[in-house]
Amino acid sequence: MTRHLVAAAAALLSAPMLALAQAPVGAAAAPVVTAAAVGTVQPLTFACQQVTCDGELWLPSARADGKKPPVIVMAHGFGGLRDWGLGPFAERFVKAGFAVLRFDYRGFGKSGGQPRRVVDGKEHVKDWLSALDAVAKRSDIDPQRIGVWGTSYSGGQVLVVGAERPQQVKAVSAQVPFVSGLSSGLQFPLKYQPLATWYALRDLMRGDDEEPVYVPTIAPNAFSALVCAECNEGYNKLVPAGQEDQNKVAARVFLSLPFWFPGDSAPKVQAPALVIAAAKDGLIPVAKVRDVAKSLPKGEYLELPDADHFSPYSGPAFEQVVSRQTAFFVKHLKP
Repeated sequence: MTRHLVAAAAALLSAPMLALAQAPVGAAAAPVVTAAAVGTVQPLTFACQQVTCDGELWLPSARADGKKPPVIVMAHGFGGLRDWGLGPFAERFVKAGFAVLRFDYRGFGKSGGQPRRVVDGKEHVKDWLSALDAVAKRSDIDPQRIGVWGTSYSGGQVLVVGAERPQQVKAVSAQVPFVSGLSSGLQFPLKYQPLATWYALRDLMRGDDEEPVYVPTIAPNAFSALVCAECNEGYNKLVPAGQEDQNKVAARVFLSLPFWFPGDSAPKVQAPALVIAAAKDGLIPVAKVRDVAKSLPKGEYLELPDADHFSPYSGPAFEQVVSRQTAFFVKHLKP
């Protein structure tokens, strides 16, 4: 263990730190728990790595022709939960005739798994793949028309998912996506790097049955996992009242995130892929996102000239983004 810790510390100190940061499937539908403005919402859980991920399936009103709806699978970015600002996107997709699965990763929200609130892109991808398996077995959606939607950290994950499931994923939407640990790592303030290393190594020594060493996800003018001009205000707008205690992530993320490059999967994504970037993104350098978008075999690219990392979740930018994403999914998923 000591040898691994020393090696990890050496690698970390020599590299930039990162700013970013079922109802049984296929069986009868679960009881409806909520009536949505445009359809119904059902609880949906699924197994992943010996634990259960918690989610919900939004279903549109039944079609007159009896055809089953395509489905869009969604999950949040760095440390986020599915009810943090994703609802307006899901509602628009359902209005357009799509089913939507929103889920939380293992260790987050009501999903199972220990330790809690560990941000790990490679592990999150496993949750995505299990979510795809779950919706593909259901009888109330079209398993041949599945799309994935990710934002920020999960925007990079959906590129990996699309590359790993080319026969299953038919459309990929990546919003302000994290694509390169090294590129984003250059954004992290130098003054916080020693502290990040210290917390990360302490956390790495914890066992799976022990509570992690946590660091704040965001903190105004102080050390945290996410540091950018728009981070504090933008992230706080996403967090519902009463969930402020979720403003934390396991510090081990500083040892993994800088060395993960989901954008490298882009050339292997066979499905049509839409990338939306923010020109004034304080977390993810837009130049690298442009490069990744160019490497997509069937890529579409939209850059928001006056937007920062959190702009797409509200205001005029939201309307521009969700309209483009809806049109993209209609084009590539609707029969």
